[in-house]
Amino acid sequence: MMSCEIIKTVMPALLAEELSTDERHRMLLHLEKCGLCRDEMAALEKTWKHMDQWEIEEPSAAIKAGVMAAAREELENVHLPWWSNLRRSLIFQTVLGALGFSMIIYLIFPYDRIINLCETLKLKSAFFAYFPKGVIYFALGLLYGLVPISISGICFSGRAAEKPLVKGLGVGVIFAAFLIPFFVVQCPQFASGLVFVMALGIIAGALSGATGTLWVLSKMKMEAS
Repeated sequence: MMSCEIIKTVMPALLAEELSTDERHRMLLHLEKCGLCRDEMAALEKTWKHMDQWEIEEPSAAIKAGVMAAAREELENVHLPWWSNLRRSLIFQTVLGALGFSMIIYLIFPYDRIINLCETLKLKSAFFAYFPKGVIYFALGLLYGLVPISISGICFSGRAAEKPLVKGLGVGVIFAAFLIPFFVVQCPQFASGLVFVMALGIIAGALSGATGTLWVLSKMKMEAS
């Protein structure tokens, strides 16, 4: 004989027609004899019928897109080690790319060779002789900082839509912090003042190139969307 407690737990199964023939028969017998269970079964059946009449409204495309975007953002950071997030970050990718492009430029145009070339041109060219030596080497450092960071920013700026200036400053500072020691080590034979001015140019090029490139690309993406 089924108790009232058991009957209450299997009432939804009866309405969903999930009981076997024997279970259904024993439950119906109990309901015939127990008024309390019969009343509760009637209330549950009424609620069940109301639920069947509910119309589930399909969410709009905008709501679906927002939910999916939030879910993807949460999934990107869940249960992942810190180095996994670092590898996928805009700053890490852009700095790494800029260092790679900078090494390629260095192999094609070594610092010492370009500095010697500028010294020769300043002696032989009236155009170069017109400019102070500090201006020439600052501009040279500017190019060594600007070109690789700009190329890398274009290649790895897929997620630069938010805070491009902040991210650009971060990229520029980290890139310059890695590149300047390498530059100084490669130019021990030159005057410290010359190396200092060219290092300032590298810093200026890295900061302006990173912030400018990410800001322009961010604006282009916002306008396109």
